[in-house]
Amino acid sequence: MDEFANIALPDDFEKILSVMRSRNISVSIIIQNFAQLKVLFEKQWESIIGNADEFLYLGGNEQSTHEYVTKLLGKQTIDTNTYGRTWGMRGSYTTNYQNTGRDLLTPDEVRMLNNKYALLFIRSEKPVIDQKYDLLRHPNIKLTPDFNPTLTYIHGGAPLAVASLSLAKDMTGYTCKVPEIDIVDYEVLTELDFETKPKQEENNEQFKQ
Repeated sequence: MDEFANIALPDDFEKILSVMRSRNISVSIIIQNFAQLKVLFEKQWESIIGNADEFLYLGGNEQSTHEYVTKLLGKQTIDTNTYGRTWGMRGSYTTNYQNTGRDLLTPDEVRMLNNKYALLFIRSEKPVIDQKYDLLRHPNIKLTPDFNPTLTYIHGGAPLAVASLSLAKDMTGYTCKVPEIDIVDYEVLTELDFETKPKQEENNEQFKQ
């Protein structure tokens, strides 16, 4: 669900989300920040996040999102040492050891997170900081229109077809008189395809031809 804040949602989406898993349905909700989610679900926005097993933070510039990520990361324990020394006839020197808690990342540190890193939260697992994947390094990037403009997607085409369809000419050189056809309406099928495809009705004119 890319651009989640700008798409039409079914009624009671937050309730549907809670039972999706039992129907083997999964969804990836993609938003710019939590402010968008709060506008759509003023009171239920936390339940939307709570029903997700994974939360991936790619970066942003919205304060409430930074604060939420900080809370998810939790705290770490750090050791602090304090020293004291007095001068005089009976001078003394003291050292105090203390354990204190600190946010793993403060909201400001979350905001300043290097853009090449992402934070991943998985249910019942410790948070993970990892490098983002560079799509331009994918071995199949050369098969995409972004890399090769000649590779364009044609809706309704037959990319697996191994033969072409053309109009034949009769002995006089004129094209045979056949109904106008669209090449994308045809594709080469194997015997297995015929066995698995549902039987067409007998009154289907295309089947008769």
